Amino acid sequence: MNNLFSFAVRPAQKSELTSIYQLEQSLFGDHCYPDFFFRQSFDCWPKGLQVALDKQDNLLGYILIAPSEQTQCVWILSVAVDSLAQGQGVGRRLISDALTDLPKHVTEVKLTVAPTNPARHLYLSLGFIEQSVEEDYFGAGECRILMSLALAR
Repeated sequence: MNNLFSFAVRPAQKSELTSIYQLEQSLFGDHCYPDFFFRQSFDCWPKGLQVALDKQDNLLGYILIAPSEQTQCVWILSVAVDSLAQGQGVGRRLISDALTDLPKHVTEVKLTVAPTNPARHLYLSLGFIEQSVEEDYFGAGECRILMSLALAR
C-alpha cells in the first residue's frame, strides 16, 4: 500500500463530526445524511461511528453501524471514503475492523447499496450476499440492493 494512505481506524471524536458530514455531503450530495444525524449517531451509537485517518489526522473515510430491532443483526448505514483515498483499502479496512469489533451476539450484518455503486463489488468480496432488490427505496427510480453477511461466531 502506498505510504500516502497509511492510516489508522478508531472511534470518531465529537470534534470530527463536521469533517464527517463534509465528506458525506461531498460524496453523496442530495442523498447525504444531515449534519445533525451524525451528532445523534455519535450520541446513540458511539462505537458504531468509526473513522480512518492518515498520519496527519486527515479524515480518509468513515463507517456508521447501527443496531437493528433484531438483537442479532446490525446495519451498516454508511461507508464513505474520500475520493483521493478510494482504491487504497480504506473502505475494506473500515468494514473489516468494524466486523471484528461487533459484540459476539451479532450474527448478521445488513446494508443496502445502489446497483451502480462500485462498493457493491467490495461488499461481495467481503462475503456479503445479495438478498433482494427494492425498487424506489429512496423514491422513484432509486433502487437499492439489500445485502447481508452471516457471521460465523
